[in-house]
Amino acid sequence: MQNRSIAKNQLLDSAKDLLIRGGRLSNAVCIDEGETFEVIYIFQVELELFNLRVRVAKDEELPSLSSLQLSAALIENEMKEFFGLKITDIAIDFQCRMLLGEKSPRTPMIKQLPVVQ
Repeated sequence: MQNRSIAKNQLLDSAKDLLIRGGRLSNAVCIDEGETFEVIYIFQVELELFNLRVRVAKDEELPSLSSLQLSAALIENEMKEFFGLKITDIAIDFQCRMLLGEKSPRTPMIKQLPVVQ
């Protein structure tokens, strides 16, 4: 398994490079690190896994990979819905209603920071 930490402006080109090599996006994970998110896009190229790791501030936007691989839209909608990750230009955007209902809590997976008094 190879890990590559990249800047958000390198995400599309890095993903495209792996797809051109015959890879496919197999999963993605969003980790709430308090002030930032770490998003890990997991690609498989033949029998090898490649992790593209991107850190973004919670108010920053991340470009969607769905223009390169349509199935990314499902993973990205889930991260957007559960964490509030700001992903732009998702090919099929469920507007935070793919899995959560109207009365569901918003961004249920985001860490609640302690209140400082």
